[in-house]
Amino acid sequence: MKTAIIIGATSGIGRALAIELSQRGYIVGLTGRRVEMLESLQTELSGESVCRRMDITDLAASNKALLELISELGHADVLVLNAGVASYKRDFNWEDEERIIDTNVKGFCGLLNTYWHHCVANSKAGHIVGVSSVASHIPNGGSSAYNASKAFISNYMTGLQIKAKRASLPITITDIKPGFVQTPMTERIRGMFWVSSPEKSARQIADAIEKKKPNVYVTKRWRLAGIIAHLLPNAFFRTFGR
Repeated sequence: MKTAIIIGATSGIGRALAIELSQRGYIVGLTGRRVEMLESLQTELSGESVCRRMDITDLAASNKALLELISELGHADVLVLNAGVASYKRDFNWEDEERIIDTNVKGFCGLLNTYWHHCVANSKAGHIVGVSSVASHIPNGGSSAYNASKAFISNYMTGLQIKAKRASLPITITDIKPGFVQTPMTERIRGMFWVSSPEKSARQIADAIEKKKPNVYVTKRWRLAGIIAHLLPNAFFRTFGR
């Protein structure tokens, strides 16, 4: 039976994806800071699941919890790195910037590395699914660290796709780039458009996982916006950016 671990499953996309993958026959491992929400989610799943508390800013404890989950599942065919934080405050302060970097960059890379080396050391095939964002293409004065963190992990995953291919490793990497999704993280954002439900996003992400696609926009219409944003010069964003 297929197994998947979702880092950041308490709400939003991660929660919806856990339900979707469970319906598709996966045994799922769930992580998040709020154990009571993970346990509540388990009651809604159609199949087997296990959970662990995880705060990925505590990387040592998170790596330990990840390896425990992998051991309990026997192996994780898929690792979904979905945990992330944002700040949309207009004031510029290091406390918020550090929290975003520690979570979205350091935590992301640390857990990815642990899973990668577990697969290599045990001669196991693996599939890493990282949730970046369409925001990875767009500099933003109101959330500079968040958008930059998403650009980092998107570029990072592309580099690892190349590394895995050159080394002939059986590790697949999928970069998921959501546009606006109705989640607790986005509820303060004004002027959203093309807004997707977490459930619709989860279905498209699950399809991408099963097809082992390297790069997917969610929902699909965001591909055009992502391509255009990627091609625009930085001068455009300095002039018209928020």
